[in-house]
Amino acid sequence: MKIPLHVLVRKQLTNLLNRTLSSFSDNKNASQFINKDEIKSILIIRPNYRIGNLIFLTPLINELYKYMPDAKIDIIVGMKLAGDILKPLPNVNNIINIPRELLLKPLEMYQFIKQTRAKKYDLALNIMGASSSSQLVTSLVKAKYKASYYNEKSWTPLTHTVEYLNTHKHIGLQSLELLKLFHLEVPMENLKLDIKITQEETKTAKEDLQNLLKNIPANENRKIIALFRNARFDKKIADEWWEDWIKELRLLNKNILIIDILSPDIPTKLNDTVLEYSNKNLRLLGAFFKECDLYVSADTGPMHLAAASDAKVLALFNKTSIGAFGALGDKNKTIDINEISAKDIAKITQDFL
Repeated sequence: MKIPLHVLVRKQLTNLLNRTLSSFSDNKNASQFINKDEIKSILIIRPNYRIGNLIFLTPLINELYKYMPDAKIDIIVGMKLAGDILKPLPNVNNIINIPRELLLKPLEMYQFIKQTRAKKYDLALNIMGASSSSQLVTSLVKAKYKASYYNEKSWTPLTHTVEYLNTHKHIGLQSLELLKLFHLEVPMENLKLDIKITQEETKTAKEDLQNLLKNIPANENRKIIALFRNARFDKKIADEWWEDWIKELRLLNKNILIIDILSPDIPTKLNDTVLEYSNKNLRLLGAFFKECDLYVSADTGPMHLAAASDAKVLALFNKTSIGAFGALGDKNKTIDINEISAKDIAKITQDFL
């Protein structure tokens, strides 16, 4: 499925609006460094509804905790279900939801603005400098300092900016450059997504897996793969391809068990040879991925959820950049499948297991 025309048009109009408004603002002379010791409350602004984009905040959130353990973080997101993934992190205080449909509900919009301005933060961080929605929220909130990357399309007045140097190619690590606001070095090694799955979540996931397998004979050689078939637009891999991959995989290893992960967009399992599992609690879903021997999918939010839950991940890409969106983590693998058959991917999967 190609990207819809209305999405492309919206992006063009947004870029035009930002360019126009930015001509009336100048952040070139904003300061750069902030004393981290005076920061006790932070608002991270990321009004986005995609699971992956919110999980991409975890490297920055975890680094802030390392250097400022007493600073409490509120996060503005675009979907509470996805934002709740971040709530149990040790320095996260509150998740504030601003759903997309709020623009069509003036009374609810007023209530959101009132709630947002009720608290004054030491620092408001706009993660996506030139995003129209992020800039609008940044303008509304009260904060001693307001900071983001320097961008010519930015029109929100900022007290501090940092130059974006593309230190990390992966989108999930790019927000780490904001550490330069505090005169801190941008980390380069042992980087990963991490939502810090709890012991209780792990226990629940183990029980879910055991219940799913209770009517299946025990097999010490069994390998369990969690498969998620959905993805946005042309990143999605056809069910026929998955059918071929499973058939070839089972020819290589008859002990492989596939669990098809269902969602509102994928409400029924692929076929009668696979099991099925779903969970609206995304943290428990991530914990379930970790209990399986391998998680497999295309480039999609649940893939990053699996990586952030410390699951072993095999990501199959057909459109997007592996360097920018691949599965982070030393034990994970990302493959471009455009020139490789389902049979060859099955062999790679078996070897990876």
